Amino acid sequence: MRAGIVGYGLAGRYFHAPNLVGAGFDVSAICARSLEKRGLAHDDFPSATIVNSIDELVVEDLDLIVVASTNDVHAEHARAALDAGIPVIVDKPLGRDYYETFGLFEHAERVGGKLSVFFNRLWDSDTLSIKKILASGELGRVFRYESRFERYRPTLNPNAWRELTDESAGGGLLLDLQTHLIAISLHLFGAAELSHASVKSIRGGADDDVVLVLSHESGVDSYLMASAVIGSPGPRVRLHGLAGTLEVRDLDHQEDLLRKGYRPENGRWSDAELVSSDIRITAGERSFTYPSVPGNYSEFYSKVRVALESGGPFPISRDFALEVARIIDQAKELHRG
Repeated sequence: MRAGIVGYGLAGRYFHAPNLVGAGFDVSAICARSLEKRGLAHDDFPSATIVNSIDELVVEDLDLIVVASTNDVHAEHARAALDAGIPVIVDKPLGRDYYETFGLFEHAERVGGKLSVFFNRLWDSDTLSIKKILASGELGRVFRYESRFERYRPTLNPNAWRELTDESAGGGLLLDLQTHLIAISLHLFGAAELSHASVKSIRGGADDDVVLVLSHESGVDSYLMASAVIGSPGPRVRLHGLAGTLEVRDLDHQEDLLRKGYRPENGRWSDAELVSSDIRITAGERSFTYPSVPGNYSEFYSKVRVALESGGPFPISRDFALEVARIIDQAKELHRG
């Protein structure tokens, strides 16, 4: 199957292109505007057609278009692909707010198109492992989940649009990293309402320190923290149950491997150990390592390929994407209120 990518920055080059290839897609066309990114696209995929605009991309013979452009043009690019009759995957966030997200799904339905969003962190090793542990009952009654994406970047990067543009243009950590954290918590613990939101701009640019608390119908509370200004980042995940606490210290390894040029093959990583998180469960004086499930972002695109071949649904549903967007909007409202 032939895939096209619009946008060849961090997301397009490292998170989408290698995982498309790993799932058996042929990356046959790439839309990149700057000379630098056009050159990188040609270096990575010498046989691909490199174009300058979404209008040029949608006339290519494609089975799928992946939108990995800046957040402010996600909707424009997704609509163009849908209008051309091409199924679309959009890098998170699908839209900048609930109404833009809802409008895209409504448009897809009107034109008979297929549309979904890329929440790759659902295929992190820690997420997959926690799903398995919850099913096993290893932690007993689970009552609190803590999830962090924390970094220490005390000065703004003048070349990073996410750090400089406000939410109306798609910038800030609420739309960036918190989107992942919300999606993971809903995936693991089910429906939730937002009970607390702190959305701050510490450095004077876009929001860069965001803390959310979700109260799930299942009885679990999720504490979600995304920040660019934490000098000593905490553990990636802590999950508390009556039978013990699970802890994962480090970020999933796949991003680092992808940035270094490694690619999954035949729908998986060849060395499972390289993409397996270190998981420890502690209950008082008792502490042990729990065998983790290997991470696998390319599984998302393997499922997308099956959906295209069979006519079935994409792996991330409309309702799930809209629920994430609803909570993001709730956080904005709570913060302003």
